[in-house]
Amino acid sequence: MESPVTIYVVHHPDCELAAELASSLFDWFRLGYLGSDSNDVGVPIYFRRSLCPDQKEIAPKIAWDEADNTVLIVLVDHKMVLCPNWRSAMEALAEKVHQDQSDTKKKRKCTLLPVVIHDSFYRTDKLYKHFNPVRLLKLSKSEMKRTVRRAATETIARVIRKEKKGDSPTPLKVFLSHAKRDGTEIAEAIRDGIRRFSQMEAWYDANNLAYGKSWESPMTEAAAKSTSALIATVTDAYPTRPWCRREARLARTPVPTSPKSNIWQVQPVVAVSSRGANWVRNAETLVGVPTIGWDTEAGPEQVARVLDRLVLEVLLMRIHVLLAEKLRTHLQKKYNKTKFSRLCFISWVPDVWTLSELRYRLKQLAARSRVAMPKQIIYPGHSLTDSEKRGLRPIVQTFHQDAALESFEEAWK
Repeated sequence: MESPVTIYVVHHPDCELAAELASSLFDWFRLGYLGSDSNDVGVPIYFRRSLCPDQKEIAPKIAWDEADNTVLIVLVDHKMVLCPNWRSAMEALAEKVHQDQSDTKKKRKCTLLPVVIHDSFYRTDKLYKHFNPVRLLKLSKSEMKRTVRRAATETIARVIRKEKKGDSPTPLKVFLSHAKRDGTEIAEAIRDGIRRFSQMEAWYDANNLAYGKSWESPMTEAAAKSTSALIATVTDAYPTRPWCRREARLARTPVPTSPKSNIWQVQPVVAVSSRGANWVRNAETLVGVPTIGWDTEAGPEQVARVLDRLVLEVLLMRIHVLLAEKLRTHLQKKYNKTKFSRLCFISWVPDVWTLSELRYRLKQLAARSRVAMPKQIIYPGHSLTDSEKRGLRPIVQTFHQDAALESFEEAWK
């Protein structure tokens, strides 16, 4: 199945720093650092670190026609610049991308993101002339990894959130869900960090809403436009506060991508955990949400990690929606009208809570419009494990006695 976006990381084979940065990007976009099967729903990313036999272009060749958006991240070091063949190949690549970007009739998009890891970069005329680079000079290795990761994630998110060439993406509204009793300090730190992100707006109820104004209204409106995300600060008081539970429930409640669509999405959500010594119950709505422990001594670096992961979740959600749209078109041609009407596409990895909410919403729609409940629930990735499927089977069968889960990859075959 053709991907909405494919990433290529290009670097010289003899540069150890570039290789380390490339591996870090691979782990980030494929979710490999989680050490689980979650990389099945990551972003396709490939390395390019050699030249063709004629030494005129990189090898293997870039598959320009296998994705709607091709993103090239070029890690430029002195070895790449000083080697005439590598330098020529990179400048030819830059010229091609520049020409493609100037072609308004071209449907497939390509983006080139140069990354400066040596000041010899400024001798690469066409790279320097046409593209604003990510500068890593005078940074520590950990700062380099964080900087290039953030730049790449924001670039790709910006590319695929544009509806048309030349459009500017709508700023992402980030809702900060927290209990005032013990979560204000963390929420304020995250709010202050968001101000450094040009494509984000922090929604923090104490400062952004008038007294007596409903929090749900702007959150629902932003969710309908796919321009919202939520950060939950999970402290001891958080699960005990009805309003916090309501905010998390609203963010995690599936909604159709359009009024009559059979593609459903949830808002991107990440959680920050800062638990004390009290006995508390976990927030069931946040099961399956990426969660990180809060380190009070990490300061801005901790905030950056949270926001970077949030942007990645936004990116993954959008990619999964685009994949679902492609798959729906494919199956509409493959299935008869009756079978196609029993399909439901979701843009997240299923869990018991979100499936329960999805079933509730679908039953409401079925009662109003007299349509049948779905028999196939199609989700991102390759496939859940057998144990995961067994755990979800009881809730899946409440949709229909013959209902089943099927991955995007399985459904495409």
